[in-house]
Amino acid sequence: MTATLLRLLLVIVWLGAACPSLPAFADPAPRTLVRAHLEPAGPVVAGSEVKLVVDLLTTTWFTEAPNWPLFSVADAIVSLPDEQADNLSEDIDGVRWFGVSRAYRIAPQTGKTYDIPPFAITVYPGGTNTPVQVMTPALKLVATVPPGAQDMAVFFPTTKLTATQKIEPSKQQLRVGDSITRTITQSAEGTESMLIPPANLGEVDGLKRYAKPSTTRNIVQDREGLVAGERTDSVTYIADHNGRFKLPPVTIEWWNTKTQKKETIALPGMTFSASTAREKPLFEIPADVMSQGLPHRIIVIHSRQLIAGCAIVLGLLVVAWARGRIVMFLRRAKHRLGDARKRWLESDTVAWRTLCAVARKGEWRQTIPALYRWMDRSGEFGHPARLENLPRKDEPEVAELADAVTAHFAEGVAREFHWKDTETALSRVWKRKQVQRRERAPLPPLNEYQEYRDG
Repeated sequence: MTATLLRLLLVIVWLGAACPSLPAFADPAPRTLVRAHLEPAGPVVAGSEVKLVVDLLTTTWFTEAPNWPLFSVADAIVSLPDEQADNLSEDIDGVRWFGVSRAYRIAPQTGKTYDIPPFAITVYPGGTNTPVQVMTPALKLVATVPPGAQDMAVFFPTTKLTATQKIEPSKQQLRVGDSITRTITQSAEGTESMLIPPANLGEVDGLKRYAKPSTTRNIVQDREGLVAGERTDSVTYIADHNGRFKLPPVTIEWWNTKTQKKETIALPGMTFSASTAREKPLFEIPADVMSQGLPHRIIVIHSRQLIAGCAIVLGLLVVAWARGRIVMFLRRAKHRLGDARKRWLESDTVAWRTLCAVARKGEWRQTIPALYRWMDRSGEFGHPARLENLPRKDEPEVAELADAVTAHFAEGVAREFHWKDTETALSRVWKRKQVQRRERAPLPPLNEYQEYRDG
């Protein structure tokens, strides 16, 4: 056995020496493979998401992560979620392949057949120092819309959609060069924000349009998961000349998946005016000053500021001219107010209120002075007022009050009586006395001629 192995080894050495040009054995070059398919593969309803699954395989391994590009498809929204790639390992025709897989999201917006073009992906297989570019296969995606939605510009299905708008500033008069910003926020229930179509904030005649980047956010709760998606579109318009402009109304169409009907949201427009700021120099600058470059200052005024300044100066002049009269008027007004307050405090109305206040408390010692004070100031019960002038015959409550006052002065005791009934009776007596006084008062003369004849 040993001799046989020695002879075989000598034959191999002799062949190597006799044929030095024979190639040596080496590892084969790594092979790459790309696959792509749609999930689901058949027709889908416009507005729903379709997965484009792309598999990248090699016979060795990947030294770096592939460069996943983001491509575009007309009338569709394409995104690549930030998800971890899935690892692959499978046998194909007796060869072991290794790779990764990721899924793009495609949301068709209208009903038609979409052509998904091939796109290049750069991979880095092990066993070679150069990257390799592979092309995905071309695919077709068929999207349909339900009956009644064929005339919709953008088919957007969801269970509930709300929209609000904000226009700042809200005033309808602006200056030329000022800006006005229109912001529309849409919220779709149970739908990712990336699927919400943008609001139609187009051009406006006479205004320069500056669109801001749209913002999206998903409202997620721990237990319920995705609650709603929100999209905000904002555009700023600037008026570059004076005139009257109108932001048109915005109509948002969407498909209600619960009722299977098209619904619309109408957001009102706004009309505003822009005027040119009229500014004029207060003094003309000599031409030689401008030509020689001498120091100067330009004073600019507005017409409203000029009118307001003139009004203030005129008001100050009027106050300075009429200062004496104003001071005299204020003194007279103060004196009259003091006299009026004094007459009010000495009036029968105040005396009556004081009488009622102390009598309701049951303070008998204060009630009697308050009663005489009211009788004196009313002038209906004599000067000085007497208890005998109070009517007792028709008003028993008043008679009871007079007897109680008389007993207090004569016997030094306070009789109990019901003030509530007495207050009502005294009020009737007071009003009756006032009516009698007005009936006794003589009528004033009709004119000066009648007064002269009577005299």
